[in-house]
Amino acid sequence: VYLPYSKHLHILVAAINVFFTRTGRRGRLEPIDFEQPEADVRFGAATASDLTWKQLLDTMSCTECGRCQDVCPAYNTGKELSPKLLIMALRDQVRAQSTAALVPNAVTDNVVWDCVTCGACVQECPVGIEHIDHIVDLRRNLVMVESRFPEEAGTMLRDVDRASNPWGKAQADRAAWADGLDVRVLQPGEPPPDVLFWVGCAPAFDERAKQGARSTAKLLKQAGVDFAILGPREACTGDPARRMGDEYTYQRLARQNVETLNESKVTKIVTTCPHCFNTIGNEYADFGGGYEVVHHTEFLAELVREGKLQPEAGSRKITYHDSCYLARHNDVLSAPRELASASGQAVEMPRHGRRTFCCGAGGARMWMEERRGRPINEERVREAAETGADTLAVACPFCTVMLDDGVRNTGTKMEVIDLASLLHEAVERRSAKPQP
Repeated sequence: VYLPYSKHLHILVAAINVFFTRTGRRGRLEPIDFEQPEADVRFGAATASDLTWKQLLDTMSCTECGRCQDVCPAYNTGKELSPKLLIMALRDQVRAQSTAALVPNAVTDNVVWDCVTCGACVQECPVGIEHIDHIVDLRRNLVMVESRFPEEAGTMLRDVDRASNPWGKAQADRAAWADGLDVRVLQPGEPPPDVLFWVGCAPAFDERAKQGARSTAKLLKQAGVDFAILGPREACTGDPARRMGDEYTYQRLARQNVETLNESKVTKIVTTCPHCFNTIGNEYADFGGGYEVVHHTEFLAELVREGKLQPEAGSRKITYHDSCYLARHNDVLSAPRELASASGQAVEMPRHGRRTFCCGAGGARMWMEERRGRPINEERVREAAETGADTLAVACPFCTVMLDDGVRNTGTKMEVIDLASLLHEAVERRSAKPQP
């Protein structure tokens, strides 16, 4: 009789919550069904009554152990967000049967927007609480119902909606990154290539990020891979809008891209962006898009194993930064390390693999100012520098930008470089050696 009304309720419900925890496609978010009558559409969570049955179970399962906040990048850099306190605050609203708005009565706006959706909290939780789903549902209500979000993030949403990319650049310039490389742009009606190279927005429009894409294209050509890009027909996957809470814009872009890919009869996709990798591979299936999606580190590592690319390791001391959406959300761990070892002398940071520490770009934070606490990217750069490495290797264009900013802001003497560029350097080193 006592347990259901006490803080020990988790003793009853924790095992049930673990049973219903997501076991596959960890990076996937549940889509909103906009085909229903408008009165039945659930636009995220405004009050406690909007929480799903799993979210209600989450709130009652929390043991208050604090493992989630111990690994949270936001909490560990002095932000307002504590995953533990978030769940406890929602639980209090549920128990009180409150009809008040969850934001700001349970948690503040800052708590909602501090999250980088890295998933560290979800991984560490011993009772299967899925914190990201709570955060995203709170954001969905704020964005789609109340139009309440950080001003600079609004600029990103407008650019994605208007220009089909967060940089607001013209789609006609999407293939400019490949100038001089003789990369095939797949035209409507043409036979599909063996592999479609999905470039992504950052490599297409950011000067620093495009180097990884150029190196990838060079390596694919050297290995004799039949590949092509979509060029202006490639639009943003919608990931930034979705993690921001704008599900409507995400679904419009997802359906547009799925239609383009299906009409092009594409079956295998390689991408350098873990966010594109996660979205196309884990979420486009909800909209009729079923493809084999491979991250470029996996594809390049396979080419090395097959002998189609032959690198020679150099003297660089390399420490590799695991992207959250690659390592934690999608278990891509060994291939990037194979490339690092093939390119130089690899050393690990204390927080690596599935227990990596975020660069600070996820959850659409790439387009928001970090005004509270210490910069997450600078925290990660300091950890990298302590390894004694001179090269900070990455496998994500967002990480490239964020960690390069961190290096510049801290004055650290490191070079941030994509693994594809390191591999290309190693292959060229081998090619330059006189052959016996």
